[in-house]
Amino acid sequence: MAINIGIGIGQDKDTLQATREALRLAKSNLHAERIDLAIVFSSVDFSHQNILKLTSDILGETPVVGCSSFALISKQGIFKYGILVALLSLPEGIYLSTAFIKEISSKSVTLAGEELGEKLLYGFKNIRRDLSVIFSDGLMHDAAGFLWGLQEKLGKSFPLAGASASDNLVFKKTYQYCANEVFSDGACGILWGGKLNFGLGLKHGWKPLGKPRYVTKASGNVVNEIDGAPAATIYEEYLAADLVKLREELKRISIFYPIGIFLPGEEEYLLRNILSIEDNGDLVFQGNVPQGSMIRLMIGTKESCLEATRQAADEAKSGLLGKPGNFVLVFNSVSRYILLGRQVNKELEAVKEIFGKEMPIIGIYTYGEQAPLKAINFQGRAHLHNQSIEILAIGG
Repeated sequence: MAINIGIGIGQDKDTLQATREALRLAKSNLHAERIDLAIVFSSVDFSHQNILKLTSDILGETPVVGCSSFALISKQGIFKYGILVALLSLPEGIYLSTAFIKEISSKSVTLAGEELGEKLLYGFKNIRRDLSVIFSDGLMHDAAGFLWGLQEKLGKSFPLAGASASDNLVFKKTYQYCANEVFSDGACGILWGGKLNFGLGLKHGWKPLGKPRYVTKASGNVVNEIDGAPAATIYEEYLAADLVKLREELKRISIFYPIGIFLPGEEEYLLRNILSIEDNGDLVFQGNVPQGSMIRLMIGTKESCLEATRQAADEAKSGLLGKPGNFVLVFNSVSRYILLGRQVNKELEAVKEIFGKEMPIIGIYTYGEQAPLKAINFQGRAHLHNQSIEILAIGG
């Protein structure tokens, strides 16, 4: 038996009407009586409380997880405005649990990760665990520390896929959904177990520029010095621009020229884009950059970006080991949307070419992606990624 999935999108300007339409279409596309899980993604323009209240009223006790996003991804296209609902009916032998935590900033992020891990594990004592899928606040401080705590409970090599919720590029507030609650500064997730079949692919497509350099002074996501000089010097020298000019061009520089962190034994560099450039030359990145790291300046193009999408889709499909998948989750960086511009639909077309035009697809644009770098059977320490596309194919 396969996982049944029904997907619907509502785009009415009224929150309740859009939610009803998304749920109606998802139900009509499900072709099953029982609903075991609802995944809800929404652009930030709606009343999120009303989305969850109406969804809970209609679906009753069905577990609900999801988050806000800059844009929504489905088989039908990419939408800057709407509510996307996926309803899943699971066959015998596949199990799941959902859980959430709130107010992460009021506690240690590592302890918050451990707390979510413990909640997800509750009730899974005698069932084989296969995969976790996490949605977290995209503005979380030290997302890497949160992941560390989560994997301390789930397992340091346990397969984990995740997305950081986004807003409409104002970087003010993102929303997470679980059960009938809406919150920010939190995280929620699904723990899958039983006889789940899945494939995971993650790529970015940015290439290294120039010589390797070393982070000589840093704390968390703030890099003070690179090769003993103020961190911003790496950009001042390469782009022949002073701090004022760099700040003016920060959005473009961050997308086209992130830094890549070299991790021993890994093929891919771990990307970090810049959030701000301080007066003293400090660089503030979207994720942690450990002191002592070997880094490279990176460059991306539309062509390399699209090729990375094809590679990630191929990896995800090959992970299914020849078995058919039932649906595909896509977590795609907002930076890639901006880089590709009018060609943004080409990424979706590439995924459809590899999985087939009838494969159900749902996804969001993120402020960060969580997954292992290329590893056997997707096992390995998960990292926070920037500017990557993560493709998760799931089958019963």
